[in-house]
Amino acid sequence: MRRIALAAAAAMLALTAVAAPVGAKTFGAVYVNDMVYRVFGNSANVPDGTGTDPFAKFTNSTNAAQNGVAEFAPGTGDSHGGRWAVYRATWTTGDPATLVTSWAALQQYVAGGQLSLVRDPAADFRCPVLGDPQPIS
Repeated sequence: MRRIALAAAAAMLALTAVAAPVGAKTFGAVYVNDMVYRVFGNSANVPDGTGTDPFAKFTNSTNAAQNGVAEFAPGTGDSHGGRWAVYRATWTTGDPATLVTSWAALQQYVAGGQLSLVRDPAADFRCPVLGDPQPIS
């Protein structure tokens, strides 16, 4: 009987080891410099207003492909590992169907008065950006 219990426990452990990566949750993607990066959620505490890397979330985009836009990713600029300082990007006079895929483009729309960009320190969060970016298709 003990041998059966040990075999069952070993089988469950093996199944858990194989199934765990499949169960990992991918929370989406972010655009950086006209590339798309995968991102993972992380339960690390980020106190309000302590984010360091600029990240824009769109409030009224009508483009289903619009993800958040970050200024930095691993190996670019002054990345701090996905400790995001959140900004709310809202189309004002611009076309809300426009796909924005870089911080530079975002800043151009802001400078042209088409987008407003407002800091939202209460929304700061941590979400590491994974390497191996992909071109936007």
